[in-house]
Amino acid sequence: MKDKIFYLFFFGLILSVYRLIPHPPNFTPVLSMAVMAPLFFKDRILCIALLIVPMFISDIFLGFHPYQFVIYTTLISITLISPMKKNFLILGSMAIASSVWFFLTTNFSVWLIWDYYPKTFEGLISCYTLAIPFFTNTIVSTVLFTGLLTFALKYLDRFNASANYILLKFANKYFNFKKI
Repeated sequence: MKDKIFYLFFFGLILSVYRLIPHPPNFTPVLSMAVMAPLFFKDRILCIALLIVPMFISDIFLGFHPYQFVIYTTLISITLISPMKKNFLILGSMAIASSVWFFLTTNFSVWLIWDYYPKTFEGLISCYTLAIPFFTNTIVSTVLFTGLLTFALKYLDRFNASANYILLKFANKYFNFKKI
């Protein structure tokens, strides 16, 4: 974990800030980070924390909602099944599958919790149909950000090593931490 300090701060900040700045609906790097986090950290618990903590922090500012638990558990499930090895075919498939899974679970919860749609099969189909424009943004952003992170992985690893060295050297010098 100590060799991933930069990743924690960097990706946590990116996820939090990106959710807070204006952007097209559902066009965020959150799902792609759920897919890619196991490649960066190799620790599922740390991956889950990396997703949920920035989501929760940004939700403090954006507001909480009744189906937030569904969103968090969907992200956790994606992280738990994402690969820990770099395989372009599997990562591309996971980007698409995670977008579909997110679409299915979150819109089902919207249909179930809110009174926007009748609690019938037709109401469920209507809910999914009206959510298709959001799904387009979800799938495009997830595939785009997953691709960017996949190709940036090598460079981010190098930068992470340098940044961690500097951060740990600073911490040891000014906070008298034990040699790590």
